[in-house]
Amino acid sequence: MGKGERSGSGGRSDWPVRLSGAVGGMVGGAVGLFVVKPLIDLPPGLGPFAFVALIGVGVVLGQFVGERLFRPSSGGPPDGPSSA
Repeated sequence: MGKGERSGSGGRSDWPVRLSGAVGGMVGGAVGLFVVKPLIDLPPGLGPFAFVALIGVGVVLGQFVGERLFRPSSGGPPDGPSSA
């Protein structure tokens, strides 16, 4: 381990995926606060549960999208003009 890597963290290169998950959670929370009006009309105790569930769904979807957008490189040399 070196250069700031921690055991089991996936290294430094997975920060875009983690950031995508955080953004997804914020979007899920915003949807819960401003878009889904039934959250206000739900019985006490069920509204906060639904709000947390929306945040959780946002985090999962954000990480899913982040994994698709920010795939790790194959580790090979970059493609360049051939010298043949």
